[in-house]
Amino acid sequence: MKNVTGMYVQQTRLFAPDVVPYRHVITSLGANRMRQALGFGSTNWQENLEYVFQDGTIEHQGSIVPITWASFHDRRILVQVLGNSSAAHAAYVAIRGVLCELNPDFQGAEPLILTEETSCSVQLDFDWTALLNPVFAEYVSQRVEDFSTEHVRRFLKGFTVRFLLGSEAHRALTERGITVSDQNLTIEPRADTPLSEQLFHAYSPCDSDTHLSLVSELEDKIVKQRLDAASRQKATKERPR
Repeated sequence: MKNVTGMYVQQTRLFAPDVVPYRHVITSLGANRMRQALGFGSTNWQENLEYVFQDGTIEHQGSIVPITWASFHDRRILVQVLGNSSAAHAAYVAIRGVLCELNPDFQGAEPLILTEETSCSVQLDFDWTALLNPVFAEYVSQRVEDFSTEHVRRFLKGFTVRFLLGSEAHRALTERGITVSDQNLTIEPRADTPLSEQLFHAYSPCDSDTHLSLVSELEDKIVKQRLDAASRQKATKERPR
């Protein structure tokens, strides 16, 4: 696994009612303080009354990390950064500091649930066909030109391997009116990149360390399977008859 780029981490924290100082944030004083502290370039309202700050930054471990957005609702705080989970936590700590200034009652407030999502691009040491049944991959590769016409040439540009992970909240959360959504686990060739470059986009509903570990383990298993198959094939050819 190499050339990990474009990593985004999104953290969502859900709180009990009347904990998030949402009404303080949406005032001109609160919004200005948040923009001042984190350099947000714009704010806007979403249809669900979510108040969103965009294009901020935070200094983390000697680097400037973009905060793509931070949004606030009456029970939810969402933070997304162009960085890893550590940077996302640092962004939340900075945001929490502003919230405590606006409303000291938020000091020490803990979320009922924290969820994370991570996505990145990565170069992996296997061909795209390794993610599919060999018969299916070969069939599609051979037949793709059948979809071409006199005016349009068809070629294989990409595909998606996507698993839908069901989610069920514990009773302690559902009793508080909290539900969790199903999430995808996805790996696919990076868009607008030749398949031959072996660049993939990977998404998982977990922290960045776990995400990279999953991708690395997948690569190791596929590479090992490929080497084992090559060894068996070589042994078969060398076996005396």
